[in-house]
Amino acid sequence: MRVALINQFYPPAQAPTGRLLRDLAETLAARGHVVTVLASAGTYAGETADTPAADGRVTVCRLGQPRPHGTRVGAKAKDFAAFFLRAARALRTLSPRPDVTVCLTTPPFCGRIGRRFRRRFNVPYVLWCMDLYPEALAAGGWMGPRSLSYCALAGLARAERTAAAAVIALGPDMAERLTGSAPGLRPAIVPVWSRLEATPEAEAAARALRRRRGWGDGETVLLYSGHIGRAHRAEEFLALAERLRAAGARARVVFSGAGPRAEAWRALGGSAWEWIEPAPESVLAAHLLSADIHLVSQHHAWGGVVVPSKYQAACALGRPVLFAGPPESSVGRWIREGGTGWVLPPGDARALGTAAGAVTDAAARAAHGKRAAAQHRARFDPARLRTQLAQVVEEASDGR
Repeated sequence: MRVALINQFYPPAQAPTGRLLRDLAETLAARGHVVTVLASAGTYAGETADTPAADGRVTVCRLGQPRPHGTRVGAKAKDFAAFFLRAARALRTLSPRPDVTVCLTTPPFCGRIGRRFRRRFNVPYVLWCMDLYPEALAAGGWMGPRSLSYCALAGLARAERTAAAAVIALGPDMAERLTGSAPGLRPAIVPVWSRLEATPEAEAAARALRRRRGWGDGETVLLYSGHIGRAHRAEEFLALAERLRAAGARARVVFSGAGPRAEAWRALGGSAWEWIEPAPESVLAAHLLSADIHLVSQHHAWGGVVVPSKYQAACALGRPVLFAGPPESSVGRWIREGGTGWVLPPGDARALGTAAGAVTDAAARAAHGKRAAAQHRARFDPARLRTQLAQVVEEASDGR
């Protein structure tokens, strides 16, 4: 089977969607399929890649110029449009023609490329949803959910979703959003995964990192690490930090990340929490293992629009999670299902008090962490999820 995978980012670009796509590409290749990836030549940090590049059964076609992608809204929109046109043209000229296409959601409405290709050449496509558009535009406040522009974009989204041979959601709340947008749609739920492992070497490096950072063995470290975007919230973390400080608890609330909301979070927290530099990929496991509890958050408006992947990383490393967000979200459900941490719904004083009294309890943390590791093995095992994704793609091709 010949498979074409389309996403704006692919390694060496350090975008989570690109790393996940690489895992799928390698899995499909290992199952005997011939894989072509259509990705941008540009990257997050300005790294460059050859055009085209080949790795065994995976061929990576780099489109456009090897330059850093824009970060401002206008520059991003320009990059999205340019990649959309290049990818559509590259897909049409692939020879031999693929048997199935997989479209991710960067750029937004990337599934339109697969839909047009299917209408012209009868090649099925799979829509792998990393986030939902135009729902994200409404959640971020850029567009009213009843505006004419939103309704028009919702029509485009509905058409690309219903025409797909398969639609993949990252969690149950995203699947519900998709079903609500297109009645009759039955998305497959395949959560993302983490390659991180709590090896003895990583654990030793984490202990050394704690010492260098001045974190005492008896202190409880609550760490938020990663992107700080519009889909996230920090108010519950501030309330928790203030509650712990008032109680005289030996605890630190630490942030390590960047994003459009980072400066606002710095101003919000003041001296209630501390900041450290983001960790490079090479030491990420030790960086995350150096904390006792991982912080994850999500605005209610973004429920089902995105599914935070920080949760799977915490489970992979056997760390409990404190989640500031809606209980009905995917992360909220997984925490309740597995007993892997605490959920702080906005404005819930009782939940805040329970969490404040529990996070400094070493025995409670250990129990939650053990259950998190068990949930990782049962629900988020990378090999099993990659195989499940590959099977969805194979079934889509078989149903051509």
